Amino acid sequence: MLDLVFKNLWARKTRSILCILAVMVSVFLNGTTLTMNRWMYETLTSELAKYMGKIFVQQGGSSYPPIDSSIKQETAEAILARSDLGVNVAESAPLLFIRIERGMMPFMPAKLMVIGVPVGKENVLIGSVEATEGVNRFPGEQGDVVILGVNAAESFGASVGQNVTINGQPVRVIGILKRSSMDSVNISAIIPLEAAQRLFAQEGIISALLLTPNDVNKTIEIGAALRENFPTLEVVTQDDMLAEAATVMRMPMEYMSLMSVTGLVVAVAVIMSTMVMAVMERTREFGTLRALGGQRRLIVGMVFAEALFLALIGGLPSIGFVLLVSRWMNTSPPNVVQLLQVVGFAVVAAVVAGLYPAWRAAQVAPMEALSYE
Repeated sequence: MLDLVFKNLWARKTRSILCILAVMVSVFLNGTTLTMNRWMYETLTSELAKYMGKIFVQQGGSSYPPIDSSIKQETAEAILARSDLGVNVAESAPLLFIRIERGMMPFMPAKLMVIGVPVGKENVLIGSVEATEGVNRFPGEQGDVVILGVNAAESFGASVGQNVTINGQPVRVIGILKRSSMDSVNISAIIPLEAAQRLFAQEGIISALLLTPNDVNKTIEIGAALRENFPTLEVVTQDDMLAEAATVMRMPMEYMSLMSVTGLVVAVAVIMSTMVMAVMERTREFGTLRALGGQRRLIVGMVFAEALFLALIGGLPSIGFVLLVSRWMNTSPPNVVQLLQVVGFAVVAAVVAGLYPAWRAAQVAPMEALSYE
């Protein structure tokens, strides 16, 4: 029966090729949404993992990174001066986040931003990330210098010793970092806090205070004490970060799911329209088969086989495109289960799309079909 299926599709090759291309696009859309969801999840979780056991103090209602947060630096200094809180001052620092280039979509993180860090506190943000060029720490004196994350260096097209323009002002590059597990570091131009405040007219203002407890087991207690003493600020612990991550991910996941459903509807509509036209054109053929003793299940099987063939020919090559997208987005490639899910998408589309055409073909009456023009 397979040779007959291929012959029937090839007899209408232009229509079949157009249908296959449409299925490829639909299946690729479905696979890409899976990749996007995985990329967002991996990016957010790897980012938050570095802050487990730490505490963010920021303006109420702010997101992460707290670009939309603004609090007075003197408030941060008052918090750091509280020895009773049990905070490791050496591993804590006020930070200024400034977005200078938005992400591709509204719900996606910034593509490029500036982070202001006090001189001597670079380790609070950068940790042990080394430099591929130059240095990963600021010199002792203040100045308009910048350390670039790997993605930021690519965006600026800069190397050590060159100047980059930030908010209309030249800033000298003194280091380019290796790739970090924290995407916020990779996309950032890291500047001494005072210089960043001056460049963006934010003197005396920071976005957040990043605190490291002396005892990670007392994170919740420290958070409660901060909320009691500074009720106008938002105190974000690791539990709050996880809850915020779930909230942040909900809308993009729903949006991507809607795109996936749209792809399924398009695939079903294209395959169904192709098969309905094919069934109408082959009414005499089906009638002849019935007159010669062909059973309805044979005709149903032929129609379903053709629909499935169209779906698989369009769906299987899309796996390669999905793998290319995951590589381009620098995320882990889909596993076997996820790849089977992409193929299953095409199979489901074929089955749903083949129901009506198969039913219609099976209802052809032999005598009427033989007189059909």
